[in-house]
Amino acid sequence: MSDEQRIADLIEDLEAFDDDVLDAAKTELITIGEPAVPQLVEALAHNLGDVVNQTIEVLAAIGEPAIPQLIDEMEIAESHHGLAISSTLTYIGEPAIPALVKALSNKLNEEFREYAARALSGMGVTAISAIPALIQALTDPADEIRAYAAYALARMETAAADAVPALIKALEDESERVKHHVAFALDKIGTPEAQEALRTL
Repeated sequence: MSDEQRIADLIEDLEAFDDDVLDAAKTELITIGEPAVPQLVEALAHNLGDVVNQTIEVLAAIGEPAIPQLIDEMEIAESHHGLAISSTLTYIGEPAIPALVKALSNKLNEEFREYAARALSGMGVTAISAIPALIQALTDPADEIRAYAAYALARMETAAADAVPALIKALEDESERVKHHVAFALDKIGTPEAQEALRTL
């Protein structure tokens, strides 16, 4: 049996209802590591949520070696596949931040930027190094990206204090959804400057 076929069979076992089979497949895929990544990334497009969740867990355990393939696929992915990739990068965490920051600055691909912003918004304070990029994203042309940037900053709470001036400016955003997330971020950050801005809102 070829290595590719073995990986394919193990990914098929991620659909198993038998916990022993499922756990054995996950363990072996994690041990295989980087060679399994292309097929695992493809499996994120599966329409069964349980399979996607197991695949995310395996890719997150493989970690950094999976990031380049995930980013490349996220740039061209559609709908639920892109969201699954974004979630995977959230779980990988800090090692994925440089690639996500770069994606967030891709002016030609709005969906790519949104997936990147979503990934960062799930990390909380882990994404502190992305604060400058998230501040910049508060002025993105797309409402959803501005909203996710604000939410990402909210998740960092006091660690995102440097973003307060940009968030105060963003209270003037034309989108009510964005303004809601910005106000939430200011409340969670909670510096005197942030609290004053909310009082005068």
